[in-house]
Amino acid sequence: MTILLWGRNEDPVVNAVAKACNGYDLDVAIADTDHISSFAIDRNLTTADGRCVELDMVTGVLVRPDGHTRTPEALAVFQELDAWTELTTATVLNRPSAAATNRSKPYQLQIIGGYGFAVPDTLVTTNPADVEELRNKWGRLIYKSVSGTRSIVAELSDAHSDRLDDVSTCPTQFQQHVPGTDYRVHVVGAEVFACSIESDATDYRYAAMSGATLAMAAETLPAKIERQCAELAYGLGLGLAGIDLRLDPDGQWWCFEVNTAPGFIWFEDHTGLPIAAAVARALARRE
Repeated sequence: MTILLWGRNEDPVVNAVAKACNGYDLDVAIADTDHISSFAIDRNLTTADGRCVELDMVTGVLVRPDGHTRTPEALAVFQELDAWTELTTATVLNRPSAAATNRSKPYQLQIIGGYGFAVPDTLVTTNPADVEELRNKWGRLIYKSVSGTRSIVAELSDAHSDRLDDVSTCPTQFQQHVPGTDYRVHVVGAEVFACSIESDATDYRYAAMSGATLAMAAETLPAKIERQCAELAYGLGLGLAGIDLRLDPDGQWWCFEVNTAPGFIWFEDHTGLPIAAAVARALARRE
């Protein structure tokens, strides 16, 4: 039995899961995306360090490639390995088909709304007048990437007014601003790990850049919300998910998105939640 971690050697998530797997005496192989041109896929996979991994012996796969290949040969191998992770009977966190929902945040938000969470009023537009109409309705708006590409969430201010015409050449996503406390929930199989985040930054991930405050703490969610998070991850076909929630002052739980390849180490380091160990356990289980 071999656990395959497909991602960069320097990725903290890959390193933490490898360490956790070693702690459970699991055989681990790392397929480093940066050296994908040295891979050969048939019935076997040869990693950059020369190890030959029999794919039929792989029972668990963590998928975290960065997708940046340097040669046509490397791209071909990348695509072949990507297809294998879709079709293999091994446990995969997560299969490409399941991860695809995060490529369109508005699409994913429609799915989220079916699992009992409130979702923010959302607009994707190339018309500045539409933005002004939404701002008149809600007062405060935020804007962020439409796709799964990482971006900094920012609040639309009066200082942005002279730049609104730029949306005519770049479809942009705007949402009503929801006040409250942020929660990050990681679902790993049947296990749920939650933490609260207190910050005066619009995007707490970048609080340090602006000198904003940031405090995290492990939390126990209400049983109903924990169940909704687990059902949402399962419904999306995700064995590993990072779910962004916010609890507003009226006690309403909002969900903004589901990260299908969460970089959970940052949250683990701040809270002590044993997420990497849970990932290792999930990879060791057969579906």
